[in-house]
Amino acid sequence: MDPFLLRDAHRVYADRGGREDGRLAARRLLDARLRQMVHWPNGQEYARVAEDMDADGRWADAALLRQIAATDHLLTDAQTHWNSRYATRPQTAGERDTRRLIDAGLIDFDPDGPYWGIDGSNYWPGYTSLETGPRQAPVVLVSGRGLWQLVTGFDDQAAVARWLHDRGPMASGPLTPPDVPTLPRAVLEEHILARMLCRPGDLPDSMASLPLTTFTADGRYDIYAAIITVARTGQRWNLEHVAAELGRRMDWVPEWALPSHGGQGTPWPQAYLGRLADTEPLGYAVPRLLAEDTQARLESAAPEVEAQLRPGTARRTSELSGSGRWFKHTAEAGADAIPQAWRPSIGPGPEGPAPRM
Repeated sequence: MDPFLLRDAHRVYADRGGREDGRLAARRLLDARLRQMVHWPNGQEYARVAEDMDADGRWADAALLRQIAATDHLLTDAQTHWNSRYATRPQTAGERDTRRLIDAGLIDFDPDGPYWGIDGSNYWPGYTSLETGPRQAPVVLVSGRGLWQLVTGFDDQAAVARWLHDRGPMASGPLTPPDVPTLPRAVLEEHILARMLCRPGDLPDSMASLPLTTFTADGRYDIYAAIITVARTGQRWNLEHVAAELGRRMDWVPEWALPSHGGQGTPWPQAYLGRLADTEPLGYAVPRLLAEDTQARLESAAPEVEAQLRPGTARRTSELSGSGRWFKHTAEAGADAIPQAWRPSIGPGPEGPAPRM
């Protein structure tokens, strides 16, 4: 095996302190380089090469390749966790409405879209006449693996173009919100992260204990996870510590998902982190998102609870979940019928081959 290639693998492995993420990073590096050369390899082949190197007296190289050969299960685990990241996140009412509009063909999308965003979501401009009668108004579909949202209220196509440019991976400086009456969820999530980054070491409990799936794009999800990881060490931390932890998390991104992170080396999340640190945060993002997600969870739980309330099927109150007990209480108090949750049968969208379950 090429000694220069192995030199790079040793460097990647050593930079991460020989941990599992170091083995995984070295494996990905060798996989990518070797596939470019000869459409090779797998774990067993690395082990066979290690035996040859032992025979040649190249013991350090052989030891590294044995470590790499044992990463097949890590690759599988990384992909499994990645694919199921948003499996427990329920749809919001706005997302259900958005998918209905798409299914009904009421949005004319730009055939040149969608466009990658720096956060890992896709941004797909289009037009709809739902709100403006005969005149078509510009809209943007934000499709991340955790949420689809239709952003409306743009004055013209120029306003759309400005926002799309700001969301792109080549933009720089503070993140600029779109000029629309109601800020989209992506912007509110960003302002939570911006608040956490502007005052390291001073995290309100409301921010430090948010569910990871509050952040509906992979870029924001991983940045929040990195912030929480370094904050929980109990030591003073800053942007550099978050960037280092974010880099470690990027070693676990499946190969097929790398394009949404800027390709090999995953440069976009780090650039995104820098832009978030430069952004002046808003103050009301957390309560709005918590209220939206709580409502979505309650609506998602409604059909199950309604089934439990049918004669002969009800469980004891102690067996119901918290939201289930709430629904049972309101139903017994004579509230309106519990709404049915609706999930459209829509296939994988532009965000890639692992749509949210």
